[in-house]
Amino acid sequence: MMNMVNLIKKQKLVLISVIITSLVATGFAFAQGEKKAEEPQVIKLSLADALKMAEENNPQVALSKLAVEKAELAQKELKYREKKDKESEEESNNAPSLGLPQIDMFKISTSDFDYKYNMEMGKKNAEFGLKMAQAGVEATLRNIRFGVEAAYYGALAARDNVKIAQDALKRQEELLKIAEVKLKAGMIAKRDLMDAQVQVARAQAAVSTAELGKQKAYINFKKLLNIDLEKEIELTDAFDYKPAENAVDLNKLIEDAQQKRMDIVEAQGKLDIAQLDFDLTSKVYPSNTFKYKEKEYALQEAKMNLENTKQDVEAEVREILLDLQEAVANIPVLDKSVEMAKESLRLAKLSFEAGMMRRVDVSQAEETLKQVELQRNQAICNYNLAKIRLENVVYIPVSGGISTGAGSTSTPGGFPSQNELQNTGSATGGALY
Repeated sequence: MMNMVNLIKKQKLVLISVIITSLVATGFAFAQGEKKAEEPQVIKLSLADALKMAEENNPQVALSKLAVEKAELAQKELKYREKKDKESEEESNNAPSLGLPQIDMFKISTSDFDYKYNMEMGKKNAEFGLKMAQAGVEATLRNIRFGVEAAYYGALAARDNVKIAQDALKRQEELLKIAEVKLKAGMIAKRDLMDAQVQVARAQAAVSTAELGKQKAYINFKKLLNIDLEKEIELTDAFDYKPAENAVDLNKLIEDAQQKRMDIVEAQGKLDIAQLDFDLTSKVYPSNTFKYKEKEYALQEAKMNLENTKQDVEAEVREILLDLQEAVANIPVLDKSVEMAKESLRLAKLSFEAGMMRRVDVSQAEETLKQVELQRNQAICNYNLAKIRLENVVYIPVSGGISTGAGSTSTPGGFPSQNELQNTGSATGGALY
């Protein structure tokens, strides 16, 4: 009886152990399943997804908005300071005289030239700083979008180059099979077979090179989006070529750019400050003084800088439009070239199989097709890049370097940083207080 009880207890313990082990294994499997569900192996990205992610992850957006708040605060502080100075002056003037000598060195006089000069220049600089900060928000967003679009198109081009190289490899492998059959039939020399093998090896190397180029383009793209470089991504969009229905109005583009471009807004703002500086100074200092000449030269320099900036902007707009027109002209020609190269390769393969053409001539036809396909792929990439550059050149410079990576410390597009915007007053000769 005692042995039976012990046996039952042992069976229960074994059953409990099995249940616990099953639960643990199930829980582990469930946790692993959840983890896999939460962390997709491949991140699929359309261009719209990439733009949204860039705007959310790039700290420059928050910094540019913070710069607006700081500029607004500077304006409020200046107005508050002016109000307090006037109140202090009124109190001083209305204070009863005790028969003691006045100590004028500690007395504020809002009618003094130095006070008026500093206050007027401070207001102008604060106004300019706010205007630049507000324009900087839009410029930052445009730079981020422009950088992401350019990187996306570059990654698409690299991806398509891999496909073109892979297709070329398949064609070379087909030619190698034909050469092997013809060698067995005694129709070609062994040297021709060896040449076919070399062409396959070259095509394999070209695929490897294209893969490396794709990896580099994807790394640059992931850096812009602040994506873990170990993560795999898949671009879901494809290159698109849609010729514009309406012709671009060059004069309208130039006119818009000269009104909206941030570098022109900056140059115009500095000219306005220099003009005010000269107007205030010339009321007190005659034309034969150093101070007068100093402000006069600064004004002339600001005028020249504005004109040079306008000329640079016009030149940039014209060049980008020419790039777009060149790409538009090249794509139809390359479409026909690809079509003709495919037909030439088809006829060359038939002639080779019939013993009417050398294998090296067929290989040359295949190489021509590959090169034309690569040129067409690059032309479509250039077209899309020129299109987004033309869309943005009205607002920001797009010919220089772009810095939109997460964690960047400088404002994208070559504009002044947020700290530089805050120091605009000191850079233009006027004190804020």
